[in-house]
Amino acid sequence: MSAGPNETEKPLRIALVESLPLMKRGVQTVISGQSGMEWVDAVSSTRAAVELCESVHPDVLLVTSGGDPGWNRCQLLTRLFTRLTVVALLGREARNSDSIAMARLRGVRALVPLEAHPDRLVTAITAGVVLGYYIDPDLAIHATAPDGGRSAGKKSLSRRELEVLHLVSEGRTAVQIALRLQITAETARTHVSHILRKLGARDRAHAVARGFELSLLPC
Repeated sequence: MSAGPNETEKPLRIALVESLPLMKRGVQTVISGQSGMEWVDAVSSTRAAVELCESVHPDVLLVTSGGDPGWNRCQLLTRLFTRLTVVALLGREARNSDSIAMARLRGVRALVPLEAHPDRLVTAITAGVVLGYYIDPDLAIHATAPDGGRSAGKKSLSRRELEVLHLVSEGRTAVQIALRLQITAETARTHVSHILRKLGARDRAHAVARGFELSLLPC
């Protein structure tokens, strides 16, 4: 007798990096009540998160902006565990275009408000895994801004510079961009420099934020 579709599909295994007991208990309750998802564990440090990923291999790791304000933990974990999907729960302090752009650069696949309804957390997890990138509608307004020279921004970047900007938004280095576009690393750096100047950006993260604001990058 053949197995049904629900029997053959493995549940998504979800873990959390958080130190607050109430937060841990709340997320565990949400995940444990979802079909197609399996609660793994909660840890409170980067070292413990690395050990958890090495030993248990969760599919999804939930993090909070308060626990990883510079998204450095996310960057480390996504580089060490390339199949891991990181979903970020954003507090009010992180709801701005720069923070959201930096989160994406550091490997976050989905973003949702910290106080969102449990159903929206589940949606963010699922979309992050299936689509590769998702931002909750309540956060999208912070990733984009009203038109302030939007069309001018589109015209100022060449097609090649737009390609480079998209790769920068994925966290690619100059060498990786060069390999993808079959150009030299120096040429890639020159394109990045031109992008920063044209968008009035102070660094790569700010350029990605500006890309969102000007609708040069998809939210």
